[in-house]
Parts: sequence; C-alpha cells; structure tokens
Amino acid sequence: MGQFQRLVIAVGLVFNVASIDHASAHIVARGGTKCSSSKNPFTPEFAKFVQDNMDFWKIPGIAIAVVDGQNVFSKGYGFSALPNTKVTPDTLFYAGSTTKAQTAACLSSLIQNGSYKSLAQGWLTPISSILKDDFVLQDQWATDHLTLEDAVSHRTGIPRHDRSLMREKGGVPLSLKDIVRNLRNLPIPNEPRTKFRYSNYMYITLSHVIETVTKKKLKQVMREMIWDPLGMKSTYFGLQEANKALGKLATGYIWIDQFQNHSPAAYMPLTDLSGAAAVISNVRDYAKWIQSLLNQTQLFSESVHQDILTPRMIQYPLPSNNFDVTLYGLGWYRATLGGLVAYRHDGEIIGFGAQVYLFPDDEFGFVIFANDDSASTVNALISRKLIADKFNIPENDILDVAARFVSSQSWQDHRSSITTSDELFKAAINRTYPSRPKGQVNPSSFNMSDLEGTYCNRGYGNMTLRVGASKPGDKTLIAELPEMTWSYGLTFRHIFGDNWMACESWLEDMLHPGVFHGVEFVKGHDGKPAALTIKWTAGDEIEGNITYTKMRK
Repeated sequence: MGQFQRLVIAVGLVFNVASIDHASAHIVARGGTKCSSSKNPFTPEFAKFVQDNMDFWKIPGIAIAVVDGQNVFSKGYGFSALPNTKVTPDTLFYAGSTTKAQTAACLSSLIQNGSYKSLAQGWLTPISSILKDDFVLQDQWATDHLTLEDAVSHRTGIPRHDRSLMREKGGVPLSLKDIVRNLRNLPIPNEPRTKFRYSNYMYITLSHVIETVTKKKLKQVMREMIWDPLGMKSTYFGLQEANKALGKLATGYIWIDQFQNHSPAAYMPLTDLSGAAAVISNVRDYAKWIQSLLNQTQLFSESVHQDILTPRMIQYPLPSNNFDVTLYGLGWYRATLGGLVAYRHDGEIIGFGAQVYLFPDDEFGFVIFANDDSASTVNALISRKLIADKFNIPENDILDVAARFVSSQSWQDHRSSITTSDELFKAAINRTYPSRPKGQVNPSSFNMSDLEGTYCNRGYGNMTLRVGASKPGDKTLIAELPEMTWSYGLTFRHIFGDNWMACESWLEDMLHPGVFHGVEFVKGHDGKPAALTIKWTAGDEIEGNITYTKMRK
C-alpha cells in the first residue's frame, strides 16, 4: 500500500525521456536575490540514474522541476498513461500532502492580515472558539485548549485515523463539517503537545477553519492568495476541477507483482481531504510556488515568509538517514542534511507520489511528481541525487543504503531479498501475538459463516464481512470499503482462538497486503459473535483499539 509500504521486484520498464524545459523566472523578489550560477541538472548521467530507478521500482512516469536561483529547469520521463502517452512538464499529478504547506501559508496570511477578529489570538487561537460545536473531542481539555498552532504542527495527540476517513455515507458525499464532527468519535492516544502525531484530520480541520473565517471555499482562498498571483493556471483543487484540463491528468498505477503488470488506480476525488491533500498540479506550476518561497516574493508579507520557515514541533529528536534532528512547522519538515538547511514534504495518494524540497539559504529547490503507488522510494532517491549533484557532495555521503544497493548490485540476483507479503505477514504475527500458543492452532469459537455480517463503529463506520477466497483454495473473511477516503480492503486470517489478523491492502491489489492489524472477535451472551475489535496501527504506533458492534439481522 502506498502510504504504508510497498516493495516491488525489478523487471525492466520501457523508459522514455519526454521533454525538457528551461525558463527564466519572472517573479518579483523582496529586496533582490543572491546571484549564483546554476547549471542544467538533467545530464545524461542523471537520466541514467532516473531510468535505472524507474525500471527497478516499476514507475511508469516522473516529472521533475528544479529551481536554482532565477532559473527553472523541468523535464518529464516515461509515461503519464500506458502504453505510450508521454510525461511532460505540463502533465498533471496528484500533489498529495504537499498541499499542506499551501493551506498553512494561507492561514498564516489570514492571521497576519489582522482583519479577522476570530483570529485575534493568532496561532494561539483555540480551534473550538472558531468551529464551536463542530470541534468536539473525547477529551474536554483538548476540546477547549487545542490551538491552530497545535493542529498545523501535528502536536494535538490525535493520530492519523486515516481508516476512519469517509468520503461518503449512504452514497451522499460528506462535507468538511461532517468529517470534522467525526473527531468526537475517535480516541486520542497521546496527551496534547507531548508527541508528534501526523494527522490529516487536523489539516481538514484547518480547512474548515479557513472556510468558516473567510466564508469562502478553500479552493477560492488558495486561488486568490497563491495560484492567481503566481500564474499557476494549471493547478486545481480536487478531481472534478482537474478533469477540466481535458486529458492532461496522469493515470495513477499500482504494480501487481503476481501478474507483472500495472493496474490503473481509481482516481480519488480529494475534496474530502481538502487542505490536507486536495491539490492537483504540474511541475511547472509548482516551480513557481517553490521560487516564490525561496525568493520571498511579495506574494506574502515578510512576517508570513518568516512564519512559514519557523518550526514548531520536534518530529525526530535524533539524527536519521543523514538528516539531523527533524522539526515540523507550517506544512514543512525542517532538518539539516550535510550541513545544509532543508525544508521538505512528500505526498502520497493512491497511485501517485510527490516530493518537494527547499534550500532557502541556497535559493535551490525542486519538485518531483510520479504516477505509481511505490513512487515515494524513487522520489527519495532522486531527491538525494539532485542534492548531491547540486552541492558537489559525494553520493555515498548522502544517498542512503537503498540507493547504493540499486547503483551497485545485480538487481535480478537479489529478488530473494525483497520482502514479500507472506514474510510481512509472518513478521506481523510475531509482533502482534508474541505469546500465542505454539504448535497446533486453537480453533475459533465460531464457524466462519457465523462471522459474516455488518459491524459498525460510530467513528470508523460500517464494515461488512463475507466469506470469500483471497486466493484459490484459501477460504477466509473479506471486507471491502470503497466508500472510505482511502478505499481499502481487509482480508481476515485466523491466528488462534478468536484472534485473527486483518491484512490491509488497496482494493486494486488485495492479494498483496502491506499492513497488518490484530483482531479479536467477541462473543455475546447468546454465544454468537457480538463484536470485533481491531488494533489499528500506523507504522509502529497504535491509533486505537476500535470495537465494531455486529448488527443483528
């Protein structure tokens, strides 16, 4: 799965260099800019690096734009739609969570503007003072005291809860208000302001704040504050708007290892994610956004530009992957990399991946868009390559272990080293049930057919289980949830007694789950199944033990 994990094995993809563009910027900088020489980063050696990684990681297409001082270089590689539609710098991609920086910048500008009484306390404004009864949490102190700054910097204690995000209920699309009001039904595992917990819900909440304060849709606010002033004419808010581009939107893909082919991913509407991930754009437009931040143009006031670069929360307190301590602020991670101050954010949507970097002290930055579910790895490798080339850093000093592996080993000889779904499943069993009985498996209290039916939870919605086969001859329980924001499926595999494992995957590829959650079925007074409890996790962190009650027929 894209935002959780996806490792694939290599078989060569046809590679195609689509186009290259070099244009001078025409954005007015505040107080001038530093003069520095820049060179075209898209060398033959760089092209080979990109090709090798696209082949290995099965990426159909990639677009890149590099901002170096007043110069912008952009190029497309591969295909936006298979079999032969080429990627160009004008190809539209889902920008994913790189949207967050624009949402935060708009809110900063509204705060600094001073025209809105409801924002008089600035970032220290309690969210509930603006959203009133729409913002109610399970903890009363958190309801009363969580601020805009807590939400923008992911320090509310509220985790992702992405599996609870619904885009529709009963066939009716949910509004921002509906989605934010669901927070009252979700557990908060951490005390506020004690731990970094990334949360799309909080940026959806900030979107509701902006719309409540301005009485305008967020897409209109972004267009007025950012897109129109910068001439970002190919940037859209959600799928419906992007479809007006008449065929320029890339197709997102999921590589199906069993069949050795790409499966098109269903386009996500995105409006339910709003300011968390709703932007669709191309690298030309994103280069304008990047350059406006690097040059601190008159798009925003000086105080807003300073606000954007000010971190608020520690993400990682220790160095990791060549980065020093990592901080988080207004939709940007901040760290030093080889002594260079870097701001970055990635974005992952089903079938797409994005990466943006800023080096404000060096007036250097770039954006990478790709159209495959495993793009995050390739985007990270290409990012490190661009940085190494720009700053003349030896690649081994900046590229991580995966990059050195790809550049130095025979990939086909290392197929066995790639982690498979079965291996991930076995590891998940050991991690989730370390004290399980060994040897003969204790049977379930229930017949599998008795477990069929619809289970409901107020925060996470309904889940209908049916007996099916995840693969020929493998009878199990299956749940498909196409109405959720992240359309996902669960395959339930029995472990021992009434303990199972929910194997999570995209609906397009339920044969290869990538994330696993412990499950327990609960017996009612009548001896029949009454509920199931899922220990939802994200990475190594628990989001909550969520109990779904079985609906009686």
